[in-house]
Amino acid sequence: MHIGETLAMVGSLQFGLSGPLDCHVYALQGSQGLVLIDAGAGTHSQQILSNVASDLPGNPITALILTHAHMDHCGGAASIHKATSCAVIAPEPSKPILETADEEASGLRAARDQGVYPPGLRLAPCPVHTAVRDGETFSAAGLEFTAFHVRGHSRDAFCYLTRSLGSPWLFCGDVVFYGGVLGVINAEGSGMEGYRADLCKLGGLDVEGLFPGHGLFTLRGGQRHLDCAIEQGRKGFLGRQIGQEGLLF
Repeated sequence: MHIGETLAMVGSLQFGLSGPLDCHVYALQGSQGLVLIDAGAGTHSQQILSNVASDLPGNPITALILTHAHMDHCGGAASIHKATSCAVIAPEPSKPILETADEEASGLRAARDQGVYPPGLRLAPCPVHTAVRDGETFSAAGLEFTAFHVRGHSRDAFCYLTRSLGSPWLFCGDVVFYGGVLGVINAEGSGMEGYRADLCKLGGLDVEGLFPGHGLFTLRGGQRHLDCAIEQGRKGFLGRQIGQEGLLF
């Protein structure tokens, strides 16, 4: 599903583009091929790859960037890497989780117990070629990204800022959603303490395109959604959180 000249959404449970456990998976075109942002849960990786070939034909996938190590975002990393030989780029805190397929640290075991995922779903180990740190700038598929470690949804949650067609775009995983909704969930490592410490990093970025891991996205005025969440925190209020008032994935 084309979003813009250089961007397509190639996986998503909500838009029916791939499997029912998949986050939004984005494909962004650079001068050296395509970079995927997140990988879905791994149950429909072939569908995601087929969507890439249909939406952005003739462009090899040279890099996969992961926002964090929750199953709906990272479960397809191993199969996509195997199929494409792409470089896998992930937050430094996610690297040991992904490489050892640590289902406890990823939250998969608890999520299976809660009924979020089926009993037989497993995380496959995946090599991480580049582990990025907070504030680090790196290149993927000929594009430059800046990484922001914003805890709150999970301990390893990262956002990635890049420029496309002259506009600042932020791929924010499950950190912040459209409308300034926060990604606090009932899971180990998720809570307001991380947001209080880190959400301010997303202020003043002049973001236009805001592309979260679920729900609506926008090509214009993305910063106001970030500022809404930041301002609520500054006032001492709990911002809106996913799962409240029907704000479900």
